[in-house]
Amino acid sequence: MRQIKSIFLHVLVFCSILAFSVQPSFAVTGSSNGALDTIKVLTIGNSFADNACHYLNEITQSVEGCNILIEKANLGGCSLERHAGLIGKSTEDPNEKPYKGQSLKDLLQSNDWDVVTIQQVSGNSFRKETFQPYADQIVKHVKEYAPDAQIYVHETWPYAPDCKRLDEYSISYKEMYKKLNKNYKTLAKRYDAPKLESGDAFFLSQKKDKNVDLWSPSDRYHASANGCYLAGCVWFGKLFGVSPEKITYVPDDVPAATAKFLREIAAK
Repeated sequence: MRQIKSIFLHVLVFCSILAFSVQPSFAVTGSSNGALDTIKVLTIGNSFADNACHYLNEITQSVEGCNILIEKANLGGCSLERHAGLIGKSTEDPNEKPYKGQSLKDLLQSNDWDVVTIQQVSGNSFRKETFQPYADQIVKHVKEYAPDAQIYVHETWPYAPDCKRLDEYSISYKEMYKKLNKNYKTLAKRYDAPKLESGDAFFLSQKKDKNVDLWSPSDRYHASANGCYLAGCVWFGKLFGVSPEKITYVPDDVPAATAKFLREIAAK
């Protein structure tokens, strides 16, 4: 009897250790053949979401077993306030379909989305007063028409240190990052949502190596090929729960050594 009790106790302890050691993640939910299921993502954003997703398909395809489907409700320069306003307009007028002939409701109902991302327009990302009540209105709409989707908060990046917009906004690169980082943390906590930390990755990359330019040479706030690749690696790692260092895809316009550096940044 004592031996049976001893065996039972050891099994119980083992099961307890196993339970606490496994980190749950919807991203690693697999199919019966061992391959990861396709993760279906709808972005509600603007050109910064376009930047982050620019290489995301190729990045994902380069890792065995990982698949992704991306749909976009992105409008250039679109703020949370404008997205929320478009929800109201589409509700009042069924013919109001601002997302390439569809309303946000149409897009939310068009698939069984695993993930819906939200973000603020970059010019308001550091202004905390611009997030609410608009983010709440968007999230409410998402929960009504895509109740099984997980909200993800996309933390956008600060402008390049030499971007002229920083002078126009009377803010420094570091101040912009510090404020937007705080605002996105608050937003993610409000919805108990994971954060796609593009902004953190940009800041860390700049801190580690200023010679790796992440911003477009034309305006210094959109992402360059390097920046798009970095953000895509961040999204991949967060969505799939797989280290970005396993990514093998390298864009033609990103040097191999730079790509390796950016994957290492995304993995941190």
